[in-house]
Amino acid sequence: MIRSRTITQMLFVLLAVAFLVGCGSAASDPAAATPELEPASSPEPTATPEPTTTTEPTVTPEPTATMQPTATLEPTATLEPAATLEPAATLEPAEEPETMETEVATFAWKIDSGSDPLKAPYGLGLDPAGHLYVNDAGNHRVLKFDDQGQLLAAWDSRGSGEGEFNSLGFGGLAVDGQGNVFVVDNGNFRIQKFDGEGNFLTQWGSEGTGDGQFMRAIGIAVDEQGNVYITDDSNPVIQKFDNNGLFISKFGSQGRGDGQFSHPTGIAVDADGHIYIADYSNKRVQKFNSAGEFLLSWEAGTERTQGTPEGLAVDESGRVYVTDYSLGLIELFDDNGQPLASWGARGDGDGEFRAPVAIVLDQAGNAYISDQTNNSIQKFALR
Repeated sequence: MIRSRTITQMLFVLLAVAFLVGCGSAASDPAAATPELEPASSPEPTATPEPTTTTEPTVTPEPTATMQPTATLEPTATLEPAATLEPAATLEPAEEPETMETEVATFAWKIDSGSDPLKAPYGLGLDPAGHLYVNDAGNHRVLKFDDQGQLLAAWDSRGSGEGEFNSLGFGGLAVDGQGNVFVVDNGNFRIQKFDGEGNFLTQWGSEGTGDGQFMRAIGIAVDEQGNVYITDDSNPVIQKFDNNGLFISKFGSQGRGDGQFSHPTGIAVDADGHIYIADYSNKRVQKFNSAGEFLLSWEAGTERTQGTPEGLAVDESGRVYVTDYSLGLIELFDDNGQPLASWGARGDGDGEFRAPVAIVLDQAGNAYISDQTNNSIQKFALR
């Protein structure tokens, strides 16, 4: 019994060992392990979100990188020749008048409105006391202002009698050293002379082309001796009179040559007796000696654009100021016609002009300019 029990126990141990060995080999068998691991390896599709690498086609929007042709649109950067269009920046001479403006003249004030506004103002004059006289030609009257632009008096009778006016809408005005005021009354073919208070003194002229006659008188100037010079654009000669209207001499003729005129307008006389005349249609300024002999001429305008001279003034240094009717500028030249500066621009703002016609200078270094189209008078401090 003991022996059979022992054998039985040994068999039992051998069976247990065999069972354990079998289990161990089964646990180490890879084939048995893979079935269980396969679910774990099947999540590899989540690693295969390499479609997100296949969504690299969306990276193939490298065509948008190939849209770098738009970077090849850098030819538009090669449009930097437009920067070579900097010659147009060299067109900044046009701006030069503006840089000049700050150096030459500063706007002070303007007369342009009120209950009784100006209409086509033309001729200007200043008396020794600094009073400003305006030929308000469109209203057939003469106005007197103080140096701040305040109206002091109006000589406003229309007609053909003494002290009355019948303007053609333009006409000059000048004041001599004694304060006498000379007015071009071209609708009546005459020149009228007043004292500074508007009292009529004398007149001269009639319609015609003879000595002392006028067809369409425009400009007027008085020299230091009190002689009076008149331009006439329909009878293009310059006539010289004494202070009371006695004819002295004349010079000029119709044409385009030296000493000839086509539509002479503004006139000024310097301290040495030189006579400067704006020749509107010939677009030039001519200079003569006191005997009316031609000396030289020059064109109005800028380096790039021909201008149209209308009015003139000369300062104590002999510099010539020209109102440029078509360009809306005031141009400054030396007495030989060399350009020095300019200021202004076309417009209706302060310091701008539509049709500047007359200019007059005072002893304090100021310029007054009438603008026929803007119906205004502007004052500038000169430098």
